[in-house]
Amino acid sequence: MALFFPHPEAPAAKQALQLHPDIKWLRSPLPYSLDHINCYLLRDGDGWCIVDTGMNNDAARQNWLDVIEAELEGAPITRVFVTHHHPDHVGLAGWLCDSRRIRLFMTQTEYLYAAAFGGAPRSQPFWETSAYFDENGIADSDRKIILGNTDYTHLVSELPGSFHQLLDKEIIKIGSHHWEAITTGGHAPEHLCLYCADLDILISGDQVLPGITSNVSVTPIQPTANPLQHWLDAHAEVAARVPDSVLVLPAHQLPFTGLHERLNAVVEHHHERLDALQALCDQPRTAQQLTTRLFKRELDTFQNFMAVGECVAHLHYLLHQKRINRVLTDGVYWYRQC
Repeated sequence: MALFFPHPEAPAAKQALQLHPDIKWLRSPLPYSLDHINCYLLRDGDGWCIVDTGMNNDAARQNWLDVIEAELEGAPITRVFVTHHHPDHVGLAGWLCDSRRIRLFMTQTEYLYAAAFGGAPRSQPFWETSAYFDENGIADSDRKIILGNTDYTHLVSELPGSFHQLLDKEIIKIGSHHWEAITTGGHAPEHLCLYCADLDILISGDQVLPGITSNVSVTPIQPTANPLQHWLDAHAEVAARVPDSVLVLPAHQLPFTGLHERLNAVVEHHHERLDALQALCDQPRTAQQLTTRLFKRELDTFQNFMAVGECVAHLHYLLHQKRINRVLTDGVYWYRQC
């Protein structure tokens, strides 16, 4: 059964589309090939709360001002919920919360990640960060560009100095509806989804997207992590706790039905990539060499960094499954089939 898209037209700039008397959908612009993030407004008593905020830039700020003026008829914004720490989700949370004196709701790990990334960078990279680039065969020229990047502090407005922690399975009352918090790992360490049983709606953030797959990477911050295991576990968790009948409101692309089919398709996709990667380990190769063979198109520095991180996530999963092994030679990991 194919996915079904009951709202095939996305809201225009500066507008919000009414999905339910208590839910509005808007899009915040992004300056990338994926040119939007979906944000949602949930009726909250006499006002509206926000779920995800968009990135900190002039276009996104003005879009919020226009939507609030045109769509809310003077009703206040009551609070802000953020699914995770990535800039397109948390970027304007500080601006919205500070300018309106409203509260921020996040999981603890995602708030602390955002606070850490938004702080002053180290004057020199930590030795283990440098080792990550060495071990995975990433070129010196690429690492200099990546380590010199400070985009996070520009793309995320100053984070509020306090937040209200959301816990897995917690029930949050928003207006006349109750929403269950579902937290997952893999794409982000404590990503938040919101499920409302009486509305049969799941606000999925980046956990479930209808036509693209979220990045699952090993990064220099946690160089020995196994995020793909957390990601696959998360898909099983969502399938067990959320019925297939829900309308999924994702962070990108269009709302859809067919949750379980999409969850299964993403899991199958990753297992196909795992099989392909294992086959490429027929002789010793570095993560960078394997990434070049997996991704046939040319990648820029940052695309390559993300691709290597995703490749390493799959390699770590294969290592834990004892399907491959690796040897450290002159500071570089070489992967090969068992």
